[in-house]
Amino acid sequence: MSRREEMLREMGLTPIWRLRGSAGDSGSAGDPPAEQSPLVQGVHDRGFLPHLKAQGGIYFVTFRLANSLPQDVLRQLEELTAEQRSMRVDEYLDAGFGENWLAKPEIAEALRKVLMHFDGKRYRLHAWVIMPNHVHLLIEPLEQRSLTEVMQGIKSVSAHESNKLLKREGPFWQPESYDHLVRDQEDFDRCRNYILQNPVKGKLARTPQDYVFSSSFHAFENQSAGGSPALPDDRRAAIMRMDWPELKARVASCVDCALHAKRNKTVFGVGDENADWLFVGEGPGADEDAQGEPFVGQAGKLLDNMLAAIKLKRGQNVYIANLIKCRPPGNRNPEPAEALACEPYLHRQIELIKPRLIIALGKVAAVNLLAREASIASLRGRLHQYRGIPLVVTYHPAYLLRSLGDKAKAWADLCFAVDTMKALQTGAPAPTLNENV
Repeated sequence: MSRREEMLREMGLTPIWRLRGSAGDSGSAGDPPAEQSPLVQGVHDRGFLPHLKAQGGIYFVTFRLANSLPQDVLRQLEELTAEQRSMRVDEYLDAGFGENWLAKPEIAEALRKVLMHFDGKRYRLHAWVIMPNHVHLLIEPLEQRSLTEVMQGIKSVSAHESNKLLKREGPFWQPESYDHLVRDQEDFDRCRNYILQNPVKGKLARTPQDYVFSSSFHAFENQSAGGSPALPDDRRAAIMRMDWPELKARVASCVDCALHAKRNKTVFGVGDENADWLFVGEGPGADEDAQGEPFVGQAGKLLDNMLAAIKLKRGQNVYIANLIKCRPPGNRNPEPAEALACEPYLHRQIELIKPRLIIALGKVAAVNLLAREASIASLRGRLHQYRGIPLVVTYHPAYLLRSLGDKAKAWADLCFAVDTMKALQTGAPAPTLNENV
């Protein structure tokens, strides 16, 4: 047993996992690849840097832009030990090699918003700094999420937003990240101090508090205003405490994403605020933007007819809302950052309404509510869950106006929803969709 494995066992970090084909793996060459899943505890190696994982752990993480290290440097690093690599990588990163896209304020701000959005929900940020070509985090995954899952989410959304702002395509982040499991309080303090001092070390600021894109700056800014150190999830926490009047006023004045700039009216939602039925679409169109109410155009008329077909009526035990509250230009689908900005509003609406059943109208609403990518064909006919609330997926009325042949499928979905509601009210077993279309 190596000294490293002895250390891990002493720390209680067992069993130790390795990717198939690594030293010590007893699988034969003819075995099929093992199913890969996010690693919560253990040690693994994705080919360049080793990664130690412990459930409930806090990690020092560095991730960098795709072009932040020259190819000749990468080849040199392959010949070094993991510890030597880490030191050399830091030296090159601090030298500012590559495009340095994160030095652009609009790109750094977009990344900051992504980091803050799920802080306190999917993870807790103990310290962070956005440097010109790399990022340091002291991060703690929450709710048994793996570090891999957390980092994939951060990098995926921020890459999309940054590439859009830069009007470019292609890789934005280097796939590999460096992560270090924090061992104890002394190690925690050392990592946190390294992050806070990084802008000073890189000669980007005189003090840590002077550097805008850092946890140190935002904590200091809040204290200067007479408050306690800023919690990045303050916005979400505040929304989650709002009642109906506060929530409506907050949405009406929202400027948390770029959509506010060209809207006429926000579209909050309409209907019975104690409804059993909640219908959720993707976003307002031109008619909704003009009137401030969801589903008021031709798609709205079709939705009203769909409701009438199952003996429901807008405003009577029915609430209608959208994923986002402002109209996207040209009625395009909402961007990920726009959906993220509006997500707390919809979640608070759902908490206040307490519906028995949610109907997701269209793929965009469905994949955002379910937090996973899938085709609408694969989502229909099954009973899903949104935070413990049953959810049924069907087509968006606007789609049905263009695709009349799928109205029969939508009718089957509505019948499935009615049967589901009856089962919820009576305690009967959940139904299954019976259709041959």
